[in-house]
Amino acid sequence: MKKILLNSFLVLTLWFVFEGPAFSQTPRLKIGTVHREPFVFLKNNRVADGFSVELWEEIAARKNLEFDWQLIETFPQMLEKVERSEIDLAIANISITSDREKTMDFSQPIYDSGLQILVPKGGGASLMKIIWDSGLLMIVGFAVLVLLAIAHILWFFERNVKGARHDYFRDDYFGGVWDAFWWAFIIMTMGGFEKEVPHTKLSRALAMFWIITSLFFISTITAKITTSLTVSELTSGINSYKDLFGKKVGLARATTISRFADSVGLPYVEYDDYLQAVAALEAGELDAIIGGAATAQYYARNAGAGKIIAVGDVFAPDKIGMAMPENSPLYEGINQTLLEIKEDGTYAKLRKKYFGR
Repeated sequence: MKKILLNSFLVLTLWFVFEGPAFSQTPRLKIGTVHREPFVFLKNNRVADGFSVELWEEIAARKNLEFDWQLIETFPQMLEKVERSEIDLAIANISITSDREKTMDFSQPIYDSGLQILVPKGGGASLMKIIWDSGLLMIVGFAVLVLLAIAHILWFFERNVKGARHDYFRDDYFGGVWDAFWWAFIIMTMGGFEKEVPHTKLSRALAMFWIITSLFFISTITAKITTSLTVSELTSGINSYKDLFGKKVGLARATTISRFADSVGLPYVEYDDYLQAVAALEAGELDAIIGGAATAQYYARNAGAGKIIAVGDVFAPDKIGMAMPENSPLYEGINQTLLEIKEDGTYAKLRKKYFGR
């Protein structure tokens, strides 16, 4: 009986050590993130979905990992928690940089991004600058030169004509050229000059040519003016970070954006978080902000539509990844699974879902 009891005790002891609930459960991972659409969406102040969210959930499902979301207020706080190993992984739109690599590990890149400028819609662009950039003044100048050439040719053949149907073009040079110039201008802008008709056959042929050519000039000038006025309504004359000097620019502190601004000597107003800078821009406190390209463009197309627009090209390109504490045991498994997800087409489907083609 003693032997049976002893064996039973040993069996129960081994079961509790190797199979018992206190030891069989793998600790749940703590996954930190911040609100960054379209990478991370919130619903009722809880993590809902998004590109980075679904990508991580796919990895966790394939690796049988259990986890809890930890919503963090600001981006720098999230990275600080990674450095101090207070969370097991951080996801959002985290740029992979050499400085960050010194204190944390990164997954394979999950998205190619860069920086983008946001400005208020109709932010007071200089109309003259936009007209100059559009090439409108060059077209108008060319039209004036053509008008002068037409005026001289017309006056040359119409001067001293006797018995003309309408003696409109004066014989003296300045008076006659002015008459011919005005005639050609009225033809171009109004399409005809009913009272005055050239007398010679060559002048009439020139008049026919000019009437047809004028259609091109007027349609081109009209299109340029319309485009310039539309652009003036939409933009603030900012097309690159070089146009931001002398403007009131806002951006989030301790980010790749602030480091870029420091590297080019661009003054800026510092905010704890990117979304605070967006709110200040919408409130009219800033002339522009710089944000991550994907998040900035998404905001301009959705929540900021009609109020905010993205201008210029994407600059300072970088790559986005998932951040982990140094020497994380998750490192190899996450990277291997990421490669599998990219190879089997799952990644392409997620990318299309949130970013389109």
